[in-house]
Amino acid sequence: MYRKIIVGHDLHAGGEDALALGREIAQATGAQLVVAGVFPTGALPHGFEDSWAVEEERVAREIQRIAEEAGAEAEAFPSSSPASGLHGLAEEIDADLVIVGSSRHSKLHQILAGDVGLGLLHGAPCAVAIAPRGYAEQARDELSPIVVGFDGSNESRLALEDAVELADRSGATLKLVAVAQEPAIVYSKGASMGGYQELKEAAAEQTREQLDDALGSIPKSVTAEASLVVGDPGEKLAQAASGGSLLILGSRAYGPLRRVLLGSVSTALMRTAPCPVLVHPRGVKSDPGASQPADAMTVT
Repeated sequence: MYRKIIVGHDLHAGGEDALALGREIAQATGAQLVVAGVFPTGALPHGFEDSWAVEEERVAREIQRIAEEAGAEAEAFPSSSPASGLHGLAEEIDADLVIVGSSRHSKLHQILAGDVGLGLLHGAPCAVAIAPRGYAEQARDELSPIVVGFDGSNESRLALEDAVELADRSGATLKLVAVAQEPAIVYSKGASMGGYQELKEAAAEQTREQLDDALGSIPKSVTAEASLVVGDPGEKLAQAASGGSLLILGSRAYGPLRRVLLGSVSTALMRTAPCPVLVHPRGVKSDPGASQPADAMTVT
């Protein structure tokens, strides 16, 4: 679970959106909150050194003010890029989560990862979350529900573990969504629609079995429900998260451990999700022990 959360603040509205999400998760988990401001470095034209130093001081003062008002720690420092700076800070302080806002070109209340978000989402050493544009203006009394995209992979199971713990600590409802993709149609001599239908049904049944297994691992203290839908994973998860406060995904199933790497589904959701999206990195966790099955869970 999250112990240290970094909020990347750009002194604009996107930074306030990220801070609003960071405060909600920190309140639910008791995590330490760090507000970070990064200003780029590089060669400056002769005569601009003093002006740049003044700007650095201004950014540092603003970050300190924002952090104090949020009851958080402040970090303001130069780096080659905001994404690189946040990446380095996450490694330095052993952060569990970095949160940034969406691009200012995104639609209101929708995710659109900008350059900083995309930079973080390729190799970050911890989980990364993107807050939708306008998130700070939305009134929320609690962090609920939490939607988890589940596909049976180890990566999605690790994401589910964190989602379960977050739901348990916050009292949020957990919605587990599995998407059975329709098999690709292959035209060949002797092929039949009957064979295609059998393949489709087998894929759905396998996904349902994985979903049932995941539900059985959720403790009684968490209120959970689950659904199995058929179609495009990115589109269906975006629809499922339309009433959710947080969508949690696993990183793709290959690449270095303990790093975030976007797959096709999470890439699509970074352009369409109607709520904050958190991508969990690949990693290795110790077995927390067998959990008691929930009393009442509904699979639809």
